[in-house]
Amino acid sequence: MIETAVSAAAGGACAGSAAVLFYAEKLPGLKKVTNKLHTDRAQAVLIATASAAMVATPAGHWWNETVTDINGWAVGSVGEWTGLIVTGLPALFVTAVFVNDLVTKKVEMRTRVMGAVLPVLASTIPGPVGDGIQTALAWVITTVGRLVAGAFGLA
Repeated sequence: MIETAVSAAAGGACAGSAAVLFYAEKLPGLKKVTNKLHTDRAQAVLIATASAAMVATPAGHWWNETVTDINGWAVGSVGEWTGLIVTGLPALFVTAVFVNDLVTKKVEMRTRVMGAVLPVLASTIPGPVGDGIQTALAWVITTVGRLVAGAFGLA
């Protein structure tokens, strides 16, 4: 199950901040500054944080239950290893591409979309690898959420 210390209000502030940065990149006068500051990477992390904060809402609870049910169905009806392939491998792939895009500074629209689905997909990675990814992701999301919440006076 996905759990995070980021409130829905902090998630909203992260989503709003990501939107402001996204549109700031489009303005000719600010494009140089946003390129130097790598705001595209910040957007991807802010979107991931906002997505994780959705868990605090009823919609997030419904989504988490749905993913858990699909995972349970895949494991129960198709077999443990096939269930792992159906649910865990796509999550590992998205995690690897998301991290690679951030590290190589090649953030595109797909990276932002992956940031939105990563917190949910990370919960489907089984075993110690999944636990490690979820722990690292939770730490990043909680840290970013607290920083943004503090900046907006929500802490």
